[in-house]
Amino acid sequence: MQLPLPVTLPDDETFDSFISGGNDEVVSLLSCVASHSPDWRGEPALALLDAASIPLINLVGSSGRGKSHLLYATCHQLAAREIPHAYVNFTDVVNLSPKLLEALEQLPVICLDNLEAIAGHAAWEEAVFDLINRVSETRIGLLIVAAQSGPNASNVRLPDLRSRISAGLTYQLVSLNDEQRGEVLSSRAQQRGLSLSAQALHYLLNHSQRDLPSLMALLDRLDQRSLQEQKKISVALVKRELAEDTDPSAS
Repeated sequence: MQLPLPVTLPDDETFDSFISGGNDEVVSLLSCVASHSPDWRGEPALALLDAASIPLINLVGSSGRGKSHLLYATCHQLAAREIPHAYVNFTDVVNLSPKLLEALEQLPVICLDNLEAIAGHAAWEEAVFDLINRVSETRIGLLIVAAQSGPNASNVRLPDLRSRISAGLTYQLVSLNDEQRGEVLSSRAQQRGLSLSAQALHYLLNHSQRDLPSLMALLDRLDQRSLQEQKKISVALVKRELAEDTDPSAS
């Protein structure tokens, strides 16, 4: 058992493709977890996690800071080692059943993404609370939870759930600067075999929205446009694509 849902994780979102910026500590921690699970207890680099009352790691930060990327990277490394694990994304919580979380405590690593989506859903909050308790009791595996806000600032209504999450290790992910965002785009373009000139990259970073989700979405569009027109991604192509954001009739 690796994934409780037929989820296909992005192939290019691995530890190698993650530009850590100021997030070196948590990247190192998760890589160590993925390298040593299920026998991570006693590993010196994971001493803090081993000492925590609940084996849980919180990844906190606003959209675009790489929380999901780090969960994907952890799962990819575990899959490469054929270590059982689970990845659950709560963004589609209304179409899922809390029963999805049953028996996951038997797995070495459980990744829960976008926890904020269950806020106010009593059945889901109870289910996650119960899962954390089972993980704590069985001592088989560990949890990695990603959310936009920390447990103390969470909109989750169940006090006991906030308390359980707070018992884990919390890492606030920091945003990348423009140079690091440029590294991300260059790396992703290279992985796709795209020709992205330094001038086009500079223009893109200075004339578009700077959050990574928007930048990656724009790169996807430029990739499609480049294929359609059989052209390299030039400043002119970037300008034309950005113009369509403000004038949909432009082409």
